[in-house]
Amino acid sequence: MKPDKVNILGMTYKITYVDNPAEVDMFRRQSLWGQIDYWTRTIRIYDNGRTAEDIFETLIHEIIEGLKEELNIHAFENRHDDLELLSIGLADTLTRNGFVKLEGKT
Repeated sequence: MKPDKVNILGMTYKITYVDNPAEVDMFRRQSLWGQIDYWTRTIRIYDNGRTAEDIFETLIHEIIEGLKEELNIHAFENRHDDLELLSIGLADTLTRNGFVKLEGKT
């Protein structure tokens, strides 16, 4: 079961899953895998048949974006690819070591 909310440093963000990647972008300007909206405290994730691993990696990515914003971390400014690699590595480590069980995975 996919989570419908996440608490990031005391702030609860609602998680919505959409079937069209263009619906992820709050301005409808581009197709995205995921996006966090600090104003409405919403995380939107493109779902539509993606694997549980892909969705989890996207969620971890948006959580790291939220942490970065709340803690005023500038380490990944202008380096979105590095943040993406960190998200993939963290998601893999959490699932590979059994800290997180994804639906359909043993």
